[in-house]
Amino acid sequence: MIKSLEYLRNPEQHLDEEWLGYLYNTKETKYNVNNVSSLKQITHHSVLNYVIKTLEVLEKIESEEKLDKETIYYVEETLKWSEVAKTGDKEIIKEWKSNGYDLFCHNIGSSEIYNERNNDEIVRILIKTHGLVGQYIIGEINLNKNKELYYLVSEGKIEKDKLRKILLVLNRCIIEGLSEKLYESVKFKVEETIENILSNNLDNKIKISTRFEMLNRRLSEENKKYIETLDNNILCKLKQVFNILELWYYYSALKDFTIEEQVKILLMVNNSLKDNIEHLSFEKLMRSIYLEYKNKKEINLYKKRIIEAYLKEITFEQILDNNIDQNPHITYSVKKNHNTLIFNFNFSKQARKLIAFCEVANTSNSLYQKATYMLYDLLGFRRDAYDRFYNEIDYLNTMNASLNEKAVLLKYIVGNKVLDVGPGGGALLDLIEKNRPELDLYGIDLSQNVIDKLQDKKIKENHAWNIVKGDALKLSTYFSNLDTIIYSSIIHELYSYIEFNGKKFNKETIAASLKEAYASLAVNGRIVIRDGIMTSPKEQYRLIEFKDVKDIEILKRYCNDFEGRKVTFEKVNDNTVKMLVNDAMEFLYTYTWGEQSYPLEIKEQFGYFTPEEYVDFIKETLPNSKVIECKAFLQNGYEENLLPKINIYDENGRVVKLPNSTCIIVVEKCAC
Repeated sequence: MIKSLEYLRNPEQHLDEEWLGYLYNTKETKYNVNNVSSLKQITHHSVLNYVIKTLEVLEKIESEEKLDKETIYYVEETLKWSEVAKTGDKEIIKEWKSNGYDLFCHNIGSSEIYNERNNDEIVRILIKTHGLVGQYIIGEINLNKNKELYYLVSEGKIEKDKLRKILLVLNRCIIEGLSEKLYESVKFKVEETIENILSNNLDNKIKISTRFEMLNRRLSEENKKYIETLDNNILCKLKQVFNILELWYYYSALKDFTIEEQVKILLMVNNSLKDNIEHLSFEKLMRSIYLEYKNKKEINLYKKRIIEAYLKEITFEQILDNNIDQNPHITYSVKKNHNTLIFNFNFSKQARKLIAFCEVANTSNSLYQKATYMLYDLLGFRRDAYDRFYNEIDYLNTMNASLNEKAVLLKYIVGNKVLDVGPGGGALLDLIEKNRPELDLYGIDLSQNVIDKLQDKKIKENHAWNIVKGDALKLSTYFSNLDTIIYSSIIHELYSYIEFNGKKFNKETIAASLKEAYASLAVNGRIVIRDGIMTSPKEQYRLIEFKDVKDIEILKRYCNDFEGRKVTFEKVNDNTVKMLVNDAMEFLYTYTWGEQSYPLEIKEQFGYFTPEEYVDFIKETLPNSKVIECKAFLQNGYEENLLPKINIYDENGRVVKLPNSTCIIVVEKCAC
C-alpha cells in the first residue's frame, strides 16, 4: 500500500503532512505546458494531480512486481517531495526565496526544501537528480549531471543493484505519470542511461546536430545539413552552451521555432554566460508563448510572428559581436537568478496592445480579423500573403477532412514520379503514399506555414514523401520528367492570389502554370486538375431566399469586398435576392465557410471557367496536349451547409438543386 497516495486521495484530512500542505495550498500554476493539450487543464492543483499520477504508477508497479519496502520507501519519498518547489502559498514561497532556494530549477529547489527538515542524503540526491535521465534522453543535459547518483554507489551509501532498481522504478513513475505511451517509447533508452550512470560512463560527447535532433525530437535532413554548415565560431559557442548548461523547458518553448532561430537564441544566451552558471530556463517564454484556441493549446502566433521578424533582422555577426540593434517593438533578456539564466522576449507596451487586440479579434467577426492582417502586414510581421494565422489550422484540417473527395484522383496517376502542387495539410500525399508506396512522391508549396506543418508531419509520422518550398509558376526550375502533376483545389488560388503581369485574377496566371507543368512532364505524363468551375449557361438567374433576413447584409458586404469580378444582386423582397447563377454560387461558396474564414475566402474566386471553356483553354494553351477526361460534380458539403440557411430557386420560382461546383480534368502530354 502506498501511504502517500491514500493521503493525496483525501488531502483535506492530511494537511499536517508538510509536503502535502505545499502541494494542496499552492496558488501558483507552474506546469510544463507541453504536457497538456489545453491550457484549461492547468489549475492550481495541476502539480498535485501529476504527483498523484506518479504514485499511482508506483502502486501499479508494486502490485505487478511485489517491490521490497526499501525500494518503495525511496521512490515514494522522492515522488512526494520532488515537485514541491513548484508549489506553496505566497508566504512560504517568500520564505524559500529568502533562504536562497533555487525555485527556478525545481529539482534543486525541492531537494533544498526536503533537506531543511529531513536528513536522508539518498532521498535528497534522488530528488535533486529526478528527471535528469529523461532530460538527458531529450538532449537538455549532459549525462555527467547525474554524477551524484554514481557517488551514492562509489561512496558505499547504497548497493549498485539496489540503486538500479530504485532508478528504474522512479523513472518509470516520472515518465509514465505523463504518458504510458511515452514511457514505452523510451523504456530501453532509460535502462541504457541508468547503466551508464551506475558504471560511471558519464563522459558523453554528442555532435551539435545530434543535440539539436534530440532537443527537437528528430530533425529533417535539411536541418541537419544546415547545422553542419554553420561557421566554426558559431559551433564553438553552441558547444559552450551545451557543455556548461542544463536546459529547462527548451522543447516546450522553442519547438515551433526554426533551427536558425534556435541557434540565434542560444548564441544570445552565450553572450551572457558567466562563472557559476549551471542552468538555462525558458520557463517564462514557455508560459507566455501559448494561448487557448478552440479548447486546444496553440502557439501564440501573434507573438511568434513578431519574434520571427525580430530574429530575422538580426545577423549572426551582430550576435557574435554582441551588437544587436535596438527594436522598438521587442527585445530579448537573459537574467540571472542564483546559478540560472532565464531567457525571455520582452514586448513594448504598444506591441502588447497589438497582440491583445489580435487575440480578441481572433474570436470576433471578420472585419476585426481583416484588421489583424492589415496591421501585421503594415508592421512586416506576417510571413507571407498565405499566412492565415489560426485560420491556417482550420484550413489545413479542412483540406485533410476532404480525403474521400480526393481519393478519386488516385486512378489518374501514371508513372513513378508524382508531384502534388499545393498539398495543404498533406492528406493527398498520405493517401497516395498509403495506396502507392512505391511512388517517388513530392509536394510543393509557397506558404511557409504549410511547409513547416508538413515537415513536422513528415518527421513525426515517418513519411517517405518530400516537400519543396517553391513557386508553382516555376515548376521546371525544381522538377523535370515528372509522370503526374496534381492540382487539387489549387489553381483557383494561383488565379486569385498571384499577381501576373501586374494583375491578379488573370487567366494568364493559369496559362503560365499549365505551361510550366507541361514543361516539367515526361512524355505521356499527366496533369490532373481538380478545381472549381462556373455553371453553363452563364446567362441564367437564381433566386436566393435567406432563412435569416440579416444574412442579406453578408451578401452586401461580399459584393463590396470581392475583387475577382463585379458581383451584383437585385432585391426581390426582404429576404430574397435575384442574381446571375455564377454570381450567386461564387457568393455561396464563401458564405458556406462562415464568418471566421470570410477575410480569406473573400480573396478567392472559386469558379473561373465552365468545363467547356476549361477544355478549350487547355487546348489553346497546350496545343500538343490531349484532354482525356473532363467531368463535373457537386462537391460534398455544400448542400449540407447551405440548405439549412437558404432556399434556392430558378428565376421562375421553381426549387432547383445546387449546380455542379467542381470538375476533374486530366491532360496528357503527347510526343511531339
